[in-house]
Parts: sequence; C-alpha cells; structure tokens
Amino acid sequence: SDPYHYKKSSGINAEYGEEVHIQKIMRALLFNIHEGFTNSVASPSQARSMSPWEGENSDVTSDIDPDQLARHVLQDLVSRASYGQIKSLMLPLLYFIDNQKLWVPNKFATHCMSLIMHSIQMSSAYIAIAQLLAHLEEHKDASAKLRCSIVEVVSAAVSIASTESIGPTILELFGSLLKYLKMSVDTCNIENVEVEIIKEEEEFQDTIVQSVGQFSHGLQTYQKIEICTFILQNMPLTTDTEEEIQFESMLLKCIMKITTSVNTNNDKSIGLPTLFPLSLIGPLQRLSLSDSPKTRTMTQQIFHSILDRHNNHEKVVPTVTLGELPEENIFVGPQKKQDVLFFKRNGPEVYFHLYESILKEDNDLDNYTCTFRTAVLWCLEVPVDEVLIELIHMAFGLQDEACSSSRSNVNILHSLVAAFLVFASRYSRNEALDQHITNIIRKRQSEKPHLLPQVAFSAIDKDSEFDNAVEESLSSVMFDATVVAECLNQQGMNVDRLSDPYHYKRAAIPRTPESVKSLRVSMLDARVSDVQISLQEEITFDTLKQALQHRQQMALATNNSSKERLLSHESYEDSVARTAEKMSHITALKQQIFSSFKGGEVSPTESLHSLIDLDNLTNLSIDLPDMYVY
Repeated sequence: SDPYHYKKSSGINAEYGEEVHIQKIMRALLFNIHEGFTNSVASPSQARSMSPWEGENSDVTSDIDPDQLARHVLQDLVSRASYGQIKSLMLPLLYFIDNQKLWVPNKFATHCMSLIMHSIQMSSAYIAIAQLLAHLEEHKDASAKLRCSIVEVVSAAVSIASTESIGPTILELFGSLLKYLKMSVDTCNIENVEVEIIKEEEEFQDTIVQSVGQFSHGLQTYQKIEICTFILQNMPLTTDTEEEIQFESMLLKCIMKITTSVNTNNDKSIGLPTLFPLSLIGPLQRLSLSDSPKTRTMTQQIFHSILDRHNNHEKVVPTVTLGELPEENIFVGPQKKQDVLFFKRNGPEVYFHLYESILKEDNDLDNYTCTFRTAVLWCLEVPVDEVLIELIHMAFGLQDEACSSSRSNVNILHSLVAAFLVFASRYSRNEALDQHITNIIRKRQSEKPHLLPQVAFSAIDKDSEFDNAVEESLSSVMFDATVVAECLNQQGMNVDRLSDPYHYKRAAIPRTPESVKSLRVSMLDARVSDVQISLQEEITFDTLKQALQHRQQMALATNNSSKERLLSHESYEDSVARTAEKMSHITALKQQIFSSFKGGEVSPTESLHSLIDLDNLTNLSIDLPDMYVY
C-alpha cells in the first residue's frame, strides 16, 4: 500500500495514542519541520490550506517535501488529540526546543506553537498554555533573554486562543507572570549586579507588561476588572525599599495595559458599580495619595481609562478660555440610575481623595493635569447636580486652603480653582454663574496673571518672579462662594453643602465587608497585648487572628517560664508543702459540694451511697431487641 496513505478518523488510534509512541512521532515530525524551517516558513493558514488530504481517501503525492508533510501530520495529530494527550504532544516540543537551543531567537518555537494553537480543540487550548507556563517555571533561573523568549511564545499562543479556551487558567496565568516579574525586579536590585544583566531583566519586565495587556485584550470587561483587582492584591504593603517601589510601578503598568482596553468595545451600558467595585476603587484611592508623584499620576491615568466611556479625557485640560465652547467638543453621558446611586455612596470619598492628592506639594504638571481630568470626568460620566455641587465644593475647599496656608503650590491651587469653576459654569449653562466667573478671570488677567493656569503651570519646576506666599490683596480676585451658591440655587440645585467648610465625614459613608477589610490603622499607638501594629498595616481577619494567637502564646510562655523558675529554685520540702496546701483546698471544696445534698458534712463515699439505691440498680437496665445483642 501507499506509505503516505492517511485515513481520517475521529481520534488518534489507540495503538499510537500511548505516550511513548506519541513522543517518538513528535520528535520525528519536529526534526523534519526544523529542517525545512530555515529555508521557508509557511504561515499556519497557508499550511492548513495546502493540506493534501481533503477527501476521505486522498493520497499524498511524491512531490510534497518532508517539511510540508510533517506540518500537515502535526496539525492533524493535534486536532485529533484528546484532553489527556495534549501534554504528551507538548512535552516533546518543549524538550526539542531546549536541546536544540531554539528559544533565542524564538521564531521556530513561535511557528510550532502557532501550528498547534491553530489546530487544537478550543476546549483543550488552555492545557498547552499551562504547559508553557510550567516550562517557564523550569527555566526561572535561566538568562533573562531565554525567559523573555518563552514569555513571547506564551503571548503568541494566548493571542491565538479564544477567550473561552483560556478561562480556567486566567488567574493562574497572571499569577505566574507576576511572580516572575517580582523575581526579575529583585534580581535588578542585587548588590554588584552587572549592568548588562539589569538591561536584560528590564527588557524581560517590559515583555511581561506587554504580554499582560495582550492576554487581557480579548477578555470581557468584568474579567479585566477582576484581574486588576487581583493585581492590586499583590501590591507591596510598604514602599520602603527600592525593590518595593519598582515592583509597585511595574504592577501599575500592568493595570494600565489592561484598563486601556476596558472601553474599547464601545459598550456604554456598563455601569460604574461594575467598573469600580469596592475591591478596586479602594486600593486605587489609597494609591492616589502615595508619596511617589509617579505612582499618583499612573493611578489617575488608570481612573481615566476605566471611567471615561465617551473618550473625553484628552479634551479635558486645566485651562481658562473665555467665550463659548463648541458643543461637540465634549460629550456628556446619559443619566443612569445605577451610576447615580454609586456616586451617592462613594462620591464624597472620591472627591476627598482628589482634594488630598491636589494638595501634595511635590506634585508635578502631570499630577495636576491628571487629577483635574479625573474630577471633571466624574461630572461628565454622572451628569447630575450632586456631582457638580461636589466638584464646586471641593474647588472652594482648595481656595480656602490656598488663602489660609503658606504652601509652595498656592498659585497652582488658585489656578485649578479657576479651571474647575470655568468648567462648572459652562457645564451648568448658567449665565449668572458664567458672568461672575468671567469677571474674576478678567481681573486676574490684568492684576494677578500668576493665579491662572496658563502662567501658574508654566512656572512649575522653574524660577518664577511670582511669590507663592500668602498675599493680602487677593480678596478682589477670589471667587465668592455665596454668589456661586445663589446662581446655582436659582437654577434649582440644592446648594446647602456649599455653605459648610469642605471636609469629609468618613462615618457618613456606608461601609461594606470589602471596605472594612481594607480599613487602615489611623491611631498613633495601636497595640493588641504586646503586638505593635504598624500604622500602614491593614486590619484583616488574619492580623486579628495572629494577634490573638500571639497573645495566647505569650501567656503560655510566661506561665511555663514561671513554673520553670519555681521548680529550679524551690526545695523538695517546699514543693510537698505547696502541693499539700492545694490538695487540702480541693478536699474542702469537695466536702462543701457533697454537704449541699444532705445539709451536713459527709464523706464522698457516704454521699454517693445515699444518692444511689444499689438494691434497685437493676431497674436501670434497658431491654434491647435480639438483633442488637451480640
């Protein structure tokens, strides 16, 4: 018969389906594929279209080269492989690439994985990806170039696989990548490490970040949010060392890669409760108050990617422009009940964190710009009066802080207040409010130009002729909260909050188990027994459990140590006397208990006989059926 004759079946023949036979077949196929790979590499789609057995009994002609035939056989084997045979097909491939040192460069490895992923059953594709991750674990101590190549192959495999096929290993996949990312960051901070190794590790870190973004591109929005939450849970609790700072920065880059595709599907129906679960918005708000300006900027950019469902963030800039704005310049989203309810629960806390972030004196231009955009985007995405009032209330809080303090960023604060109120007047389309704001802006242009964004922002990190100290003659160029409240009240808005000084009552916000879990210690000296809790440590169930266990261990250790000291210094006669004293006390208690039954002092034996009638003891016997008698 024709040696190339191949008859299709529903699966791999049982005779050849054993692991030993599959591995031998795979090694032969890989050898032929590698032989022809150096000359020409056909794409997977071309290889599939040139399959020589389109019919039931088609024969392979003699002019087909071994490379092409091997690719066809490999794809057909993979397409027929059952759930348990995928591992037997993957291991020979991985070991062949190891032995032939074909990871760097990884063109052959990528080509073979492309053939496999285009042919594998989608329900089993995640097994191939899991095998690649396991192989990366085996090479965790290898060079950064080799690990980088393996990650690139994993990324190529995931991009081919459908969303459903990688579902069971999503968190495992991301967890593995974060572990390797942490190891790489630690390697870069080893003392006396070579510069070339640091460059390779940084390239490996960038590859992981790019791969994370590619992995999440095909996922649903709720899955992306869950992955962001998962990454935030791996954030270091402190940033006291250079390793922790770098690792936090890399994790934020991963989240940014994921969130850039959150709103790319143009699904405007997704509500804020889905986009910002408490397990996500809470950690992000804490990061927005980080000591690092870079961390604060990246956090606000993450807010932009998730919050901006109408592509407005690039159009929102902290500037002051008098005159009408084009209506099509900024798109205001529709009112949604779920968004309004979400803001009523979380809005005051959201704007309070923005307020605290703006007050940071080490902010740079990116910090101010990004924070301004976040505050305005909340108004555009939740177009209700409560959000605008909260924004204006925060703006007047910044103005009061700038007028009553000697901060180094006083001019910036005044300029941001002007930008916020200009936006509010245009957003509310209130002519009276717009007139008041316009008058103050024109006075500043002529008298105090350094209190406007165009001048104040240009002076950041530069020597400016304007002093940041508190000026006494600013009352004429300050915005009047009373006038603003009256203008908004005439429009039918509830402006009661504007009459109060800006502050945030944390107790007014309803708490949930998730938010309680992430509550941070704010007391100056928090102690549980002898356990000192750090001011930055989170109070969780585990920390309380550890504190109680530590307390019990300390009590037991103290008791044992006191007994040891007593026995080591006490004589035998003293021990006997102390024991006799305890026994007499126990005997007295027994006499007291037994005397309570008959009103007098009796011995334990007499009391027991009086309570139990030994003659009628047989009445206590129980008749059991024969089936229970053994």
